[in-house]
Amino acid sequence: MKRIVLCADDYGYSPGVSGGIRELLDRERLSATSCMVVFPEFETDGPLLKPFLGRADIGLHFTLTSERTIGSVAWEAHIHPPPLARIVAELEKQVSTFRNVIGRPPDYIDGHQHVHVLPVVRDAVVQVAKRLGAYVRNTMDPIGAAMCRRPGALESIYLACASRKLSMLAQAAGVPTNHGFRGVRTFREKESFRTLFRRMIRNAGDGCLVMCHPGYADPLLAARDPVQNARADELRYLAGPDFPRDLAEEGVVLSRLVDALRAAA
Repeated sequence: MKRIVLCADDYGYSPGVSGGIRELLDRERLSATSCMVVFPEFETDGPLLKPFLGRADIGLHFTLTSERTIGSVAWEAHIHPPPLARIVAELEKQVSTFRNVIGRPPDYIDGHQHVHVLPVVRDAVVQVAKRLGAYVRNTMDPIGAAMCRRPGALESIYLACASRKLSMLAQAAGVPTNHGFRGVRTFREKESFRTLFRRMIRNAGDGCLVMCHPGYADPLLAARDPVQNARADELRYLAGPDFPRDLAEEGVVLSRLVDALRAAA
């Protein structure tokens, strides 16, 4: 059986999202979750993750798009890169919030809307992760026919290419990363999430990280994000009886990254 990390993104986005993720963590249907600390609800919902420390990877979902579009952040990073010190300061601020609420630093760092693969941002993420002893989410996966058969193929190709420099920086700094990345989707798919998920995890190896976005839709989420029904669909599947059967049929089990990398060694 191959060990994969199944990570629910966007904890702290809204109470409905956070509540759904906690339900899955409690049932051991996830092995990681990424926390957005920039919204006031994290002060209340964050401490509720403490029972899962050591049982699942609890990380920081570095957020730069709560008040800006991803397009403007990406344009700035590529065309007029901000000073590294500015990004490091913002990341350290979010790490400090995480530590104050959770009581310890994050197990890993990734980025909301994958901002952590952008120029300068990736340098800051690797620098801070090294100081913390945290791992970094690597969005690389082999580009080929298998990737083209998975959901969000074009987005997956972009992320695989965009993460190459991040991967090199992490390796040079001795910062651990996952081995393989799945879970990309457009949220416009017509198939059931079960069908999508089976395609996502097919032939996943030890140390592969699969992201997902489960949660309950609520009015606060509706004000912040257009993705709502898909989150509820993911939650229903991951909480349901088909999910563990599908994992077994695909030959994978859920794991924290440290155990998955040990199995891969």
